[in-house]
Formats: sequence, C-alpha cells, structure tokens
Amino acid sequence: MFKNSENIRIDLIEVDDAEPMAGALFKKAFNANIPDFPKHFLLLATDGSELTVTLGYGHVTKLHNIYLGGGMCVNSRALKHLPKPVRQDLSQQGGVAFTLVSKIVNSLDDCDAVFAYVGHRAAYKIDLAVGFIQTQYDHLIVYWKKQLDESTQKELIELAHQQGPF
Repeated sequence: MFKNSENIRIDLIEVDDAEPMAGALFKKAFNANIPDFPKHFLLLATDGSELTVTLGYGHVTKLHNIYLGGGMCVNSRALKHLPKPVRQDLSQQGGVAFTLVSKIVNSLDDCDAVFAYVGHRAAYKIDLAVGFIQTQYDHLIVYWKKQLDESTQKELIELAHQQGPF
C-alpha cells in the first residue's frame, strides 16, 4: 500500500457524504448504515499521490449550542498497511481513536460543549484521555469548550441526557 513514510500525511477532513469512504467501516462497527446528516469527519492517511486510506470515522450532530458525538470507528486493517514509522508516530500521539476524537473536538469552535454517549470501555478511556469528563448519567460524558457557570452546565447536561443514546 504505502511505501515511503516520509510523504504520508494524517489529516482530519469534514465531508458532506461519508458513505463512499467510511460506509463499510461504519457498517462493520455498528451493523447499521452511516448517518445521512451532518457532520461527518474522516481521519485520512495520504501519501501525496492518489492513494488515500480512511483510518477512522466520527460523527457529531448539532443541537442548539452543543454537539452530540458518536459513531467513532477505527479501520485497524488499514492501520496495518501504514509504514512502521507512521504507526509509531500515531501511537505516540495516542493512537488513531485518540487522534480522531481530539482533532474533531478541537475543530468544533461554534459550541459550548461536546457530548458523547459511550458504552464501549476502550472508547470511554480514550475520550477521558482527550479531556471528556463523566456526567452524573451513565455513559454520558462531556467536553466543555467554554467556561460556563454551574447552572448552564447542568442545563446542557440535561439537554444532552434528554436525547437518550445517540
């Protein structure tokens, strides 16, 4: 697949339609079709030629002044095809999932908070490492994008909780 690690770039991109590049990955991870509404993020490996590989996918939905995040999946098969130095660099950054989640959260600058509903233990650990914190509700975690007073935080947590699993 990739031959020269010097030219490989790892980039996060947002796309309108993620089906062509991440539909099969999402289907394998969740046994469901990829959402057909925004926002879709792809973590891609490119080598400067026409070769592009999807390393990971994540989805967020805007709700008022928060985002609800979910659908994260990693293409471990593609990761194995990267040259060892690139895999080592990704590992030093926390891995594909950590890189994907942290880049998504950092790109969302039009909100007060990003919420995730997490049932998978490994994903939960990664999200905590990114900076999410547990709310009082099982599986519901939050990454505060802005300094908010306690009352506003509680309101936003309730808003996210009312959505159920997402």
